[in-house]
Amino acid sequence: MSRARRVWPLALLLAVSPASQLAAQSADATDADAAAGGILDRLEARIESGATDGVADAIERWLAGARNPPRDQLGRARYLRARLMSDADAARDELLALALDGGSDWATRAWLRLGQLELAAGDPVRAEAALERLRADDPRSAAARSSWYWTARSFEDRGMLERACEGWARALAEAQNTGDARSVRLAVTASAGCAPGLPRFEAQVAAFSAAEGANDMRSQLEADGFPARVVEADGLHRVRVGLFSTAEAARGVERRLRLAGFSVSVVPAVP
Repeated sequence: MSRARRVWPLALLLAVSPASQLAAQSADATDADAAAGGILDRLEARIESGATDGVADAIERWLAGARNPPRDQLGRARYLRARLMSDADAARDELLALALDGGSDWATRAWLRLGQLELAAGDPVRAEAALERLRADDPRSAAARSSWYWTARSFEDRGMLERACEGWARALAEAQNTGDARSVRLAVTASAGCAPGLPRFEAQVAAFSAAEGANDMRSQLEADGFPARVVEADGLHRVRVGLFSTAEAARGVERRLRLAGFSVSVVPAVP
């Protein structure tokens, strides 16, 4: 009488237990994650040093070859890719997609980077919106603490000096709480113009003999996002935008007003 053949599990034939197999697989995955993280470490170090030749291609190869990478590593690679993009619109699109995906520290960093890019592009309103979203999504993050300096910059760029000074005060407090000496210096330097009694400047758009024309232009400017007011002096109704600690700080508003079709000059503020 023939005896039925016993079929042994392959793991037993190889003298490896299933538990050992799982442990080995876990170790392999950990090693792979560490290796991938090391690659990104090196690529980021090259970006920080300015030695960016070939880095963009290396990141693309990493993204193409990654197999189910950890969310944090994937976010990091996408963030680094955005940093290297020469096309500002493409960089914004990549950062916005990463920020909206959420789920990692790189999403909050993406909001911060977006705010910085919008400021550089001359759109402080969108910059403020990105920075506010950052703090709403992850209020305890390092990026959220850093965001106050850039929020203040967005207010300064619009001529909202009082709110800019409040933002720099918050940025200084956050930096002091974390012992960030560099951020402390930045906030102190930026807020130097907040001291009372210093000269102030405004962007003057027009002067009217009648109040009606001045008020109409003020309404138009406010509808376009410019904080405007009417100042009466020497029998004229002068339409002015913003309040700035220096004439140089008013140049951003001056450029945007010119692009919007207004004639403008930077003048000392009327008390």
